[in-house]
Amino acid sequence: MDASRKVVFMDKELEKLTVYVDGPAQIPDILAKVPTKSGRDVWLILHVEIQGAKGGDLPERMFFYNSSLRVVHLKKLSDVTDVISFALLTAKRPRGEDGLYQRESYRNRLLYEYPSLKLWELNSVELEAGDNPFDWALYAGKCALEGGRNEKLKLDYLKVLIEKLDSVGWTHEEKLSLFRFMDTLLHPKNIQLQKEYDAFNEQRQKEGKSMLLSALEERVMEKCRKEGIKEGEKKRAL
Repeated sequence: MDASRKVVFMDKELEKLTVYVDGPAQIPDILAKVPTKSGRDVWLILHVEIQGAKGGDLPERMFFYNSSLRVVHLKKLSDVTDVISFALLTAKRPRGEDGLYQRESYRNRLLYEYPSLKLWELNSVELEAGDNPFDWALYAGKCALEGGRNEKLKLDYLKVLIEKLDSVGWTHEEKLSLFRFMDTLLHPKNIQLQKEYDAFNEQRQKEGKSMLLSALEERVMEKCRKEGIKEGEKKRAL
């Protein structure tokens, strides 16, 4: 990847890649044009599929996604040299599902393999020590996976990650974006644990650790907005 040029995310293109495999309509998760180091303006189309335990046959979907992208982009975009797909597995797939797509009929044989990363196999120590925000995003995902239904454990993970965010040299916006992601994964639903979390954040503010203030303000505004909607519904009902 050429870090001197920006990745172009292709959100609008995602809707054109709907497939039906063992269930309802499904579309890819992430699609982007990625600049490469080749001495000229060359790009790859990168498709990333973030997949949990559910969903239709993953290898078949990966094949259809990649094939559709190749038809659309390799002919129309002269600066695109290839289309590559990648799967990030956040939970174990159904027993018996292959890690590749293969089909054979009337002496026609198809075989499609793609790289995948299994979240539960990553090294937590290495991720936590990483200097890349994406390492921390993966670590937060692994914490959520390991915490399972234990909300107290997930809250403990979240507290530790928040404290450690103060010590890294990333920009405020990078920290804030990462916090929002971690908070979405690990925020407790239990009322008592929510109070514990609020008390933790209030103590941080008293200590002058204001890095997360913007995100906390967002949560308060969202709570007020929801309460306002409920109040409005009550008045209309009367």
